[in-house]
Amino acid sequence: MSDNTMIDLDKVRETFFAECEDHVAAMESSILELEENPGDGELLNCIFRAAHSIKGNSGCLGFQQIYSFTHTMETLLERLRSGEMEVSGDITSLLLESVDCIKVLVDAAREGNGCAETVGDTLKRLEALLSEDGGAQAGRDRTPCPQTRTPSGAARYRIVFEPGRELLKRGMDPLKILQELSTLGQFVEVRPDLSRLPGIHELDPELCYLSWEILLESDVEESVLQGVFDFVRDESRVEITRVDPCGAVETEGEDTGRSVQPVPADAGKVRKDAGTAGGRERKASQSSESTTIRVDTEKVDKLVNLVGELLITQSMVSQLTSELVQSRSNPLFNAVAQLERNTMEIQETVMSVRMLPVGSVFNRFKRLVRDLAVAREKKVRLMIEGEDTELDKTVIEMLVDPLTHLLRNSVDHGIEAPEVRRTAGKPEEGTIRLTAFHEGGKVIITVEDDGRGIDRDAVLKKAVEKGLVEDGAALSDREVYSLILMPGFSTAERITDVSGRGVGMDVVKRNIEGMGGSVTIETEHGRFTRFVLKLPLTLAIIEGLTVSVGGEKFIIPITTVLESKRPSRSEVKTVESEGEVMNFRGSYVPIIRLHRLFGLKGARHTPWEALVVVVSVDGKEYGLLVDELLGEQQVVIKGLGSLQGVPGIAGATILGDGRVALILDGAGIIKRGLGL
Repeated sequence: MSDNTMIDLDKVRETFFAECEDHVAAMESSILELEENPGDGELLNCIFRAAHSIKGNSGCLGFQQIYSFTHTMETLLERLRSGEMEVSGDITSLLLESVDCIKVLVDAAREGNGCAETVGDTLKRLEALLSEDGGAQAGRDRTPCPQTRTPSGAARYRIVFEPGRELLKRGMDPLKILQELSTLGQFVEVRPDLSRLPGIHELDPELCYLSWEILLESDVEESVLQGVFDFVRDESRVEITRVDPCGAVETEGEDTGRSVQPVPADAGKVRKDAGTAGGRERKASQSSESTTIRVDTEKVDKLVNLVGELLITQSMVSQLTSELVQSRSNPLFNAVAQLERNTMEIQETVMSVRMLPVGSVFNRFKRLVRDLAVAREKKVRLMIEGEDTELDKTVIEMLVDPLTHLLRNSVDHGIEAPEVRRTAGKPEEGTIRLTAFHEGGKVIITVEDDGRGIDRDAVLKKAVEKGLVEDGAALSDREVYSLILMPGFSTAERITDVSGRGVGMDVVKRNIEGMGGSVTIETEHGRFTRFVLKLPLTLAIIEGLTVSVGGEKFIIPITTVLESKRPSRSEVKTVESEGEVMNFRGSYVPIIRLHRLFGLKGARHTPWEALVVVVSVDGKEYGLLVDELLGEQQVVIKGLGSLQGVPGIAGATILGDGRVALILDGAGIIKRGLGL
């Protein structure tokens, strides 16, 4: 067997595991919707198709535990689809547990480990439920029976399958494809075609000579039947035609004794070297599927880094050209300008590859909220808006923990028990809204619940007890509510497995600020609580304002900049215990001298001889004293190495002249400058 005919089973298995993640997510989401809409048959079909796809592909790859479990789950789904059983809360809970078991089994198959006992417990519950409902055949393979009557709503299909001659060399077994078809319906007729079979002395055991013509009665969509042949379609002839159930399919040529042949019962027992035989749902035409590919994230990250280096190099070339070429009509100047445009377009395109809809994270929280609500005996509905809003993949991954903490607290602390809500004149079912949208070059994510809100007095009292603020201190609502984001702060009257230990909310603040974002809280006692997260679109490249201080260059993220001005003497005041402040739009903002923070000499010391860049951090305005503005530009964020974690510094970049400039972190600079 030549090397080019060998199939890379490791890649096939990785594809299977990746597809399992998609199918599991689809099942979980659909089951949660089914719980709210038990009469929606399309949701049942979606769950069934996903389970069947996992079952078929796992069987072809030899993952017998996954195959057996999903087969039993599929039997339950068939009963629900046919109306033999009704959707109930207990059944949707069991289906969700089954999805969890599939996750465990897939992880075990990936790692080569055995499955947990909980999988066996859930399997027994599935089988018991099916047995109680007359499902004594649950978990057993179905034997095709040509005499069985057509199921209600079933269609009849004529399927011609002529495998490619080299199919066996790739580890693919045509009989397994026929066995997979048998689980999707009932064979009326199977006619093997022996016309390609050579004489006995010319037989090659590694070549495939047989083909088949099949009449199948099934109630699945044609796209599911097509999916069975996904992994052999390119080298085989596959024709699927819907025919009149009352008619017969006529074939030309001599009948060589072809008759109805059942598929062997052991055809589903797959060799370990077998390739994936199909069962994948086809949601679009083959031509549209070919427009998308799976790419390893490491390759994308490497491409982003290379584009970042290209952006830096292009900036250097542009600066050198502007210094050497005086005339804009010079061909070199025009070529560099074209290079800059092309580089920017490449950068934007590559960055868009990393952008994913936040719905990929949001949807996983439906299950979290549902399970927490059941555990707390509350009624909670999670509403998701703006799930198509795109955000950098790295930012999305870092969002999981903060959002998990916020949603847990909303269910545990925010939403009241049904009887409490009734007494307060609210509907028994509480609502949590998870929303995302773009605003001013950032992504805004809000988590809002219509629960009890935050008790300002209780927060202030707890803060005084912990010594965080002085008794009688005059604090704004925003300052009071921000106290709950401090480490160890909690007003919970009881400790639960979800919250009350003062751990979590500070994690939210730390993680969000670590991404260059901010957290603010809005609430009204007895009515609602809203957490507002402001996040950068990406962590790799930012728009920055380049400034000079004492001969050194710094980058201020443009999204934080409100205005730059040279104040007059009368606009600058010295306030006791506050330091210098500047009049800005009718109010005074503190002035922070960057040259003092970084120990720089030769900088301008008086504000009216320098410039003040007004920035907004956590909803407040501050002034950064700089020597001059050098312009706006896109910069690539580089790691800091040993300087990582230095307060006030978010990263570094390489400028067009080859010099390194520090990227300022607004929140850190404010804390250092004000001694907080």
